[in-house]
Amino acid sequence: MICPKCSGDNISIELTQVGGRTAKHGTGLGGHINNMARGTMAVCTVGISNLVWKKSEGTEKAKFKSQKVALCQDCGKHWKVRW
Repeated sequence: MICPKCSGDNISIELTQVGGRTAKHGTGLGGHINNMARGTMAVCTVGISNLVWKKSEGTEKAKFKSQKVALCQDCGKHWKVRW
């Protein structure tokens, strides 16, 4: 590969992260029942059970987009590389 600016051949190619998205899902019916039982138990034990029994929370899933970028080590020009 040759640099379009200085015609040098000292090029490095790396994947860079250009964007991402996080999707969050709720707890569902089982999680709501668990949180309700946890609250009832906390009232009965004056809050001591909350030290052990944790609240059900939703799940998160992240997706990231990456892009190939070439960088000339001589002049510093960078450009996108097609797959």
